[in-house]
Amino acid sequence: MEEWDEVEVPNNVKDIFVEMKNTAELMVDLAYSAALFREKEIAEEVLELEEYLDILNYNLMVRAVLAARNIKEAEQITSILQMARSIDDISNAAADLAKMVIEEKLHRLITEVIMESEETIGRVMVSPDSYLVGKSLEELDIPTNTGVWVVAIRRGKRWIFDPDEDTKIMPGDIIIGRGTRTALDYLKEIARGIIKVMPNG
Repeated sequence: MEEWDEVEVPNNVKDIFVEMKNTAELMVDLAYSAALFREKEIAEEVLELEEYLDILNYNLMVRAVLAARNIKEAEQITSILQMARSIDDISNAAADLAKMVIEEKLHRLITEVIMESEETIGRVMVSPDSYLVGKSLEELDIPTNTGVWVVAIRRGKRWIFDPDEDTKIMPGDIIIGRGTRTALDYLKEIARGIIKVMPNG
């Protein structure tokens, strides 16, 4: 866990809690992606995030204990800690799925279940003449305009996990997105250059 030793953790219970929630959500999305595409590199990222979430959880407990000044506040903080434990359980489940991918112990039934769910994970290849090329995620606002949330981007041999709004889409990028099949198919048509504009374009 050396690389996380000097990580900056939010200063208060609320911000740590939000960071834990966001991290767990990313872990689940990446774990599904790793399982669906048999991507060990994504699976390893899930395990890295698990270490980060453990640090967040520890800091949350410490700050929560220090914040309690009376019985009423202690009772309120207990509910936060219970929710944090639930988030931690979710992250552990995502990590277990990632380990199965790394150890190549994933049963095909798991992949089938992911594929059949209403909201699934998809891989979208960006062609050079796509409307997406050269634009940032903020400009494109893909979730609003297509219903797909960008989980990660593969650029050559490099992965960009949880890309921020300044990340620009480049030709040849492979977008890993979460959404319905209809939404993913629509984004694929934009990415291939079949659809030349976004709805707000």
